[in-house]
Amino acid sequence: MTTKKHIPDVWDGLAVFLWSFIFLAGLFPESVFFLLRQLGDVTLHQAFINSHWFITFACSGFLGWFACQRSRESDVPDDIAFGKGVLVTVLALAAFLPLQIELLPAYLHIPLPGIRFLILSVIAIKGLCWFYLVQLIMRYHLFSGTDVFKNMLLFFPSALMQKEKATQETRPLAATDESGEPPAGME
Repeated sequence: MTTKKHIPDVWDGLAVFLWSFIFLAGLFPESVFFLLRQLGDVTLHQAFINSHWFITFACSGFLGWFACQRSRESDVPDDIAFGKGVLVTVLALAAFLPLQIELLPAYLHIPLPGIRFLILSVIAIKGLCWFYLVQLIMRYHLFSGTDVFKNMLLFFPSALMQKEKATQETRPLAATDESGEPPAGME
């Protein structure tokens, strides 16, 4: 059995460079939104979009679509590829939450321990999801190619249900069991 090895080229390097901007914008969506609005000299009442959530949803949607398309390129069935795209979208929504992580030292001084634990947990989840997505894209461009998406685990069992249902429909039903007796209810 031969395996296809991914050899990165100049385009992969440029793609990683562009992905770094998307991931930085997703890590700090509020700051990037206000910076872009300032650079564009757009006032609040002239803005077409007045929310930093646009960056969160746009980056998450694009990343999910990208994962779905690369999964299809690696000969994964469409329903499983769609499930992987949804999984990456959900992870990206968590990774690109507009939470000001630059205020982490201030979050440590919140007097209520339950609220402090909740905020620090959300920051930890955001960081873990962000690092997972960064390594997924880096592995795709620099090391494994589409095999990354082919071997990616799928946490949504509903994407596998269609395949399971199809195999159950094609399996012939036995009229008798091993003892030669018809199954209960088939008399």
